[in-house]
Amino acid sequence: MHLRFSSLCALVLAAFVSIPAWAQDPLDDVYGHAVHAYFRGDAATAQQWLNDAIASGSQDPRAFYFRGLCDAAVSGDPEAGVADFEQAAQMEIDGKRVVNVGKALERIQGPVRCQIEAIRRKARLASRGKYLEMQRLRYEQGIRNGAINPVSPSDAPPRPVPSINDPFSEGADFNKGQPKPMAERVEPAPASNDPFGDNPANPAPSNPAPAADDPFGSSGAKPNAAPASDDPFGN
Repeated sequence: MHLRFSSLCALVLAAFVSIPAWAQDPLDDVYGHAVHAYFRGDAATAQQWLNDAIASGSQDPRAFYFRGLCDAAVSGDPEAGVADFEQAAQMEIDGKRVVNVGKALERIQGPVRCQIEAIRRKARLASRGKYLEMQRLRYEQGIRNGAINPVSPSDAPPRPVPSINDPFSEGADFNKGQPKPMAERVEPAPASNDPFGDNPANPAPSNPAPAADDPFGSSGAKPNAAPASDDPFGN
């Protein structure tokens, strides 16, 4: 049965090889059939399709991811696909075939998806570490060749802060720019309107009016009384 299936795959691949170079990669078609078989619940058939595609030289990391999924589903061992997952993650980083892996795996959820994402994250971190190590080695090689100044920017003395911007410089005014309260100005009352002032505006006259001119005086002269004959109320 397996021999017959392999022969069929070989015929399909041979038929696609005759297609012009500008047409779709025949391995993509094999990968597509495998993915449909996997989501249809036929992991064994999908596994065979993917084995043939990878044996034919596929550089598509998606093929390795799905073959790892098929290996785990067929064997019942969640760890059975780890080797393919790690190889697929490394192929993503190498970039020989740029594809949308996230889109291809969006229907894969649960613990196995977490396992795949952990492997992808680990591969990216390892790749970054290798890149930084290469940068360090290149830098050291440049120093040995005299092409790079060995003084690191981190070792250079800091630039001085202008005194105008240095709050700790000598004579710095820490209160500069702070608002200062203004004393309220009190206007004194005019002397002419102050009845209790020491120098009233209208002091009493030094020469009082004569008693005769004082209507309230007690010792002033009394006016002459009208004659009795002229008094209509007289007796």
